[in-house]
Amino acid sequence: MLKNLIPNIMINISSDLYKSSWTELVFKNRNKAYGAYQLRAQSSSITARSLLIVVPAFVLLFAGPVLYRKFSPKQIEPAVISTPVELRPISPDISKPPLKKEEPPKAEPVHDNVKTVKLPSKITVVEQPVADETPPTVKEIENAVVGQLNQAGEATHETVTPVTGSGTGTGAVPAEDNTVYDTGGVELYPEFEGGMGAWAKFIQRNLRYPEMAMEREIEGKVFVSFVVEKDGTISNVNIVKGIGGGCDEEAIRVIRKSPRWRPGMQHNLPVRVRYNMPLSFMLSH
Repeated sequence: MLKNLIPNIMINISSDLYKSSWTELVFKNRNKAYGAYQLRAQSSSITARSLLIVVPAFVLLFAGPVLYRKFSPKQIEPAVISTPVELRPISPDISKPPLKKEEPPKAEPVHDNVKTVKLPSKITVVEQPVADETPPTVKEIENAVVGQLNQAGEATHETVTPVTGSGTGTGAVPAEDNTVYDTGGVELYPEFEGGMGAWAKFIQRNLRYPEMAMEREIEGKVFVSFVVEKDGTISNVNIVKGIGGGCDEEAIRVIRKSPRWRPGMQHNLPVRVRYNMPLSFMLSH
């Protein structure tokens, strides 16, 4: 009988482990305010709440992407319509007025009414002398001009060039123009090769701020004057207005270092042109 009673007791004990009566029995005459009692008494409700949270979260984790792909609206890509655009270069009509060519004055023919004496250009040996080819005497040449024929006229003591040719040519030879023009007095201004943009880059690469000017915090503009020669070289570099501190000398050094310019033109001929230009010295604060 005892043997049959022990299994029945074990079965009853195992079936009542999670019942409140069993919990009360275990913690009888003990401190129930301790956490173990609360966990044991509320284990069923805690387990139920955990399952209610974990199971939906687990299902949402795996089912969420599928539902999103199924119910999310499809993106409609806008249709791209390519219309070819033909760009044609626009050539500006920059026409310069034609330059008026000044006709050089015609040379006036030398006055023909001058006494001349024919002087043979060479001596020819002939059997019989010819009267016209007799060389003139010194007295005849003294107050006349040597020419190609004998001609009566006014006696002269000056050296007169005899008239040759038809006398219809211009005969004027333009003299070399070494005048220094201002930029406003020429038809075509001198220009740095590449334009003013290339000139600004040249100045930026070569201009150095003097140490003395940096120490004294000297700033301002140095006005420089120089002449662009007929061959494009730079000469006569002068300071019109300086600021000191070594800036004036630096400006002269850079201007003299300049490559050749395109010279100014007057009547289709290169001329000397004076150029005035400011160079700025500014400190970065």
